[in-house]
Amino acid sequence: MKNYLLFLLLSVFVLTQVSGQSMDGSLSPEENRLSETTKLASLCKLYGYLKYYNPNVAKGKFSWDEHLLEKIPEVLNASNKNSLCQLYLDWIASLGEVPICKKCKTKGEYFDKNFDLFWTQDSSIFSSELRSELKYIEENRNQEENHYVSQEPVGTIKTTNETAYENLDFPTEEYRLLGLFKYWNTIEYFFPYKYLMDQNWDSVLIEIIPRMRDASKEEDYKNLLSDLVAKLADTHAGIGLSSEVVMMLPITRVSYIENSAVITDFYNDSLANLNDLKIGDIILKIDGLDFQEEASNRLSRNPGSNPLKKILRTYSSLLAGTESSAKLTILRDGETREIHANRYKYQDLYIHKNGDTSKFKSISDNIGYIDMDDLKEEEIALAFEAFQDKSCIIIDLRNYPNPIYKEFTKYLNFEEKEFCRIYKPDLSYPSRYKYFSNPKTGASKTAFNGKVVLLVNENTQSRAEFTAMAIQTA
Repeated sequence: MKNYLLFLLLSVFVLTQVSGQSMDGSLSPEENRLSETTKLASLCKLYGYLKYYNPNVAKGKFSWDEHLLEKIPEVLNASNKNSLCQLYLDWIASLGEVPICKKCKTKGEYFDKNFDLFWTQDSSIFSSELRSELKYIEENRNQEENHYVSQEPVGTIKTTNETAYENLDFPTEEYRLLGLFKYWNTIEYFFPYKYLMDQNWDSVLIEIIPRMRDASKEEDYKNLLSDLVAKLADTHAGIGLSSEVVMMLPITRVSYIENSAVITDFYNDSLANLNDLKIGDIILKIDGLDFQEEASNRLSRNPGSNPLKKILRTYSSLLAGTESSAKLTILRDGETREIHANRYKYQDLYIHKNGDTSKFKSISDNIGYIDMDDLKEEEIALAFEAFQDKSCIIIDLRNYPNPIYKEFTKYLNFEEKEFCRIYKPDLSYPSRYKYFSNPKTGASKTAFNGKVVLLVNENTQSRAEFTAMAIQTA
């Protein structure tokens, strides 16, 4: 009998160690322990969730940043999952009662590719009591105006009532985390293309938290902010980290051709000639540094919707600077030479270009060409009237057009067609989006009936992409 009891006790001990649970089903101390990064990530998510979902917080009743700054050391000191969850439960209770919401039942069609509140039910971090509390807040979320965010007429989001922190070029660790958490949650709930990003936004948080804590110098911190913004993989994204006036060389465009940085356009032909710059010059060095090597080092800090655009934005950032001039080593006609080129303030780089400025012309008896760059609405009818006997029209959209897609596409098809669906954030259910508009092309009984060739490249972005969608559908 003694041997049997000893065997039974040993068996229970082994099973307890293997399963990580005690006899009552609770986690063992080892299983209960969470890493500092995991704890801070959970705090970041809870901070944003309560900010936008809890009606009392969303109304601006609390100094919400101060709440977070107080919670950071408390969360780091939480010894295990149980103590962390109790800390969160006490925090939520201190915010006051959340009344039952009778308007919170969802209606209509949602765009939900960005919607993700599964983390609120993560049993590896949150207790069952906390999970229930978070679910209750979702089901009875804020329905009134939010103190921290508003929506402008076109659907874009504007952050409001955020505290401005002066003289914090290199903030302390707590304030660095505060900035990260604010930014991360703004993207989490209100960035419409989050689902298209190259890196999962949750994994970005896990990656950046320790790097933000370890940033020991102002330069490291600013580079990290640039890295963070570049994670959006959006050419519209950017961040300004200097109060100094940034000046530019008179080069509009440097293209990536055969693994080389090639000058392909200028802001101002006269200034380009004055600085001995020519189309086709290959940039080898800038101020003695290898141009391609420097571009490679900076690539991760430049946002772009595709790899080529990231390269071109990196080139532009390398050419800009606060110094009045730059020493370029270039390759021209097989010969290497050095050029000292001046930089200028943007307002001084007025566009002054030589050459053909016509917006449409005949290439041959059968082919017409339309340049969409700065094409005026009143010029559209003239172009299509001139090309009514052509069998093909080439439309060049390697530029940034005026907002004339409706009038332009009227000449390309006989009936209106929907070419996209537009959705905007639903502030009553943050991270969800509602469809509200389906723009259509124009139409005409006398539309052009020949072939249409549409030219696009890496410079076809933003409004140009929108216009391309309309023309392609037409």
